[in-house]
Amino acid sequence: MQAIIHQWAFNGSFDQLVSLPRQELVNDWFGYDVEPSAEFTFATDGQYLWFLAARNREATVHPDARPGQFQPELWRYDLAEWFLASGEGTNYWEFNLAPNGAWWACAFTDVRRANEDIPAPLAVDTECILTDEGWCAMARIPLNELRGVDIRDCKLAATFILETPDQIFLTTADDLSGEPDFHRPDCFSTPILK
Repeated sequence: MQAIIHQWAFNGSFDQLVSLPRQELVNDWFGYDVEPSAEFTFATDGQYLWFLAARNREATVHPDARPGQFQPELWRYDLAEWFLASGEGTNYWEFNLAPNGAWWACAFTDVRRANEDIPAPLAVDTECILTDEGWCAMARIPLNELRGVDIRDCKLAATFILETPDQIFLTTADDLSGEPDFHRPDCFSTPILK
């Protein structure tokens, strides 16, 4: 599935992000139906990459996760992620967003090889709505801090890990062979810019 990145002519906002059409992931890694589905949308205003993830079901959040704060190992609990790879080469970014707005990010030089020379973005801003009925988390990431990739020439995958402790894995990537593994930049697709 190709992710869509909506392009804004002017500065974006979380209010604008919420109003955009959402894409849905309705099956897990193994092809089983996911009810309710997971929803996501991307946007850019030329200065930031905006990401929204939502699901109409209660989430299990990392116990140390604090809204808007950097938190390693969010993947051990429910979250949404994106992987943004260079159109050429092996550089890519992983960004994790917890249902409560906590986040984590890392640059990679190759599959699962962290780039120690590039720090996580500093100016990430998040908002969230977290209830017993569901969640909606949003993030704004400065494009100039996503060193090594260009939003105009990239490959992208949106992913989710849900239903902790019996985790299920969802992705827009096309190759779902083997066990769940989101670190497959060759399987990310070129996003549709519209």
